[in-house]
Amino acid sequence: MKQKGSGTAMTITKPNIGRHARRANNPLTFDEAYDLLSHNEGLAFRTSGNQTPFTAEATEVQRGPRQGKRVIRFFSDGQERARAYECCWQFATNCNATYIDCYTQSMGHNSD
Repeated sequence: MKQKGSGTAMTITKPNIGRHARRANNPLTFDEAYDLLSHNEGLAFRTSGNQTPFTAEATEVQRGPRQGKRVIRFFSDGQERARAYECCWQFATNCNATYIDCYTQSMGHNSD
């Protein structure tokens, strides 16, 4: 893992371990997290690593091959950073090999 930057802003670069890699230690199931977000819009969390603030949204895919599938979208600084589908939830990385465990492991711990 590499750290870039100085001052308060830091970018952490993790190695690419592929899609659906390594088991995550999530306090909530996908169903529990989806339900939590569906009934509590605007909850704020902090990532498990460097405590970056983020929000999450439970929604359904609007178009493409996953249309109608449930998805949890993770946002930081107003930008979508990652998505987790039910098939991704138990892993450290999602279908696109993006790390999601820093978000999913924090879902049971509302921080803001």
